[in-house]
Amino acid sequence: MREDETLTALIIIGSILLILLCALTLFGFLAFKRSFSRKIYEGEQFDAAVKKVGKRPYYKEYAKGIYWFRDFKDKEEVTIQSRDGLKLHGYYFTNPDSNGRVMIMCHGYRSFPWFDFSSSAKDCLERGFDLLFITERTHCESEGKYISFGIKEKYDLMDWIDFVIKKQGSNAKIILSGVSMGSSIIMFALGENLPHNVKGAVCDCGFDSPKSVIGFALIKVFKFKHLAKFVSNFVSFASFIILGKFLGSENTRKSLSKCKIPVMIAHGKADDVVPYEMSVKNYNYLKGEKLFVSSEKAAHGLVYYYERDEYLKNLDKLIEICGLSNDN
Repeated sequence: MREDETLTALIIIGSILLILLCALTLFGFLAFKRSFSRKIYEGEQFDAAVKKVGKRPYYKEYAKGIYWFRDFKDKEEVTIQSRDGLKLHGYYFTNPDSNGRVMIMCHGYRSFPWFDFSSSAKDCLERGFDLLFITERTHCESEGKYISFGIKEKYDLMDWIDFVIKKQGSNAKIILSGVSMGSSIIMFALGENLPHNVKGAVCDCGFDSPKSVIGFALIKVFKFKHLAKFVSNFVSFASFIILGKFLGSENTRKSLSKCKIPVMIAHGKADDVVPYEMSVKNYNYLKGEKLFVSSEKAAHGLVYYYERDEYLKNLDKLIEICGLSNDN
C-alpha cells in the first residue's frame, strides 16, 4: 500500500472513530436526561401511586397501604433546605409511644414514600416508632431538576437526620430504612461520620453504585453486558458535566467498609431491576453485625410481601440488637 493510501485509510478510520465517539457522547447525555429527570405523575398523587401498582403481585395490599398512608391522622408535613438550596419535603407520623425512636424511610427511584412503604410502614409504627417519610429531591413535592442516584441524596439524608435530632432532642434514636435507590442512599451515607443517634439500618434491594445499576439497565438496550458497561461510561461523563460527579464516585465497597452500626439487607432473587448479587456483595462488605433476608420468588422491592414473617422476624432482631425494642 502506498503512503498516500495508508494516510487516506487512517483518516477514514479516525473519522469513523470520531463519529462513533460523538454519537456515544450524545447518547450518554440523552440517556442522562431521560433517566435522571423528574417523572411527572398525572392527577392526585396517591391515586397515581395506586395506578403505578398496576396488577403486580400483592397489588391489593399495596393499594390498601397507600390509602392508609393518605388517611393517617397524626401526620405532619415537614420541610428542610438541602445544602444546595432545594426545598425538600417529608411526612412525619407521630407515635405517642415512640420515646424518641424514629425510622427514617427512603423511597426508591421515581417512586413515592407511600408506595414503597405502603404495607411495611404500619408494621414499623406498631413497633413503637415515629416515622419520617422523606420525599427525595426531584420527586413529588421536593424541588430538584435531576435525580443523582444517591450521590447528592446521601447529604440530604444526613440533613434529615439532623432534622430528627433537633425535633427529638438528644434522646433521638434512629433507624434508617430504604428500598431500592433509597436503600443505596442509606448505604452511601453509612460511610460518613453519622451522629451516634443513628443506631441501625434496613437496606432493601439496593445497588452497589449508580454506574453499576445504569450499566445493568443498559443491557436491555445493547443486549451485551460488556458493551452496556462500556456505554455507561458516557452516561457517567454526562453526570460529571451536569452534576459535577461521575456515577462511580459513590459505591458501597467504600462506604459499607466504614459502617459501624447493625444492618439488615433484603433482596429477592427474581429481581430484574437491581441484581440480587449486588446485595450479596453489599452484605459481604459489612464488617459489623448484619442480617440477610432473601427470597427465591420476590421481584424488585417485594421481599417484604413474599417473606413477611421472615422479614419482620429479622427486623425485630435488628431492633433488639440496636437496643430499641419496646421492652428496652
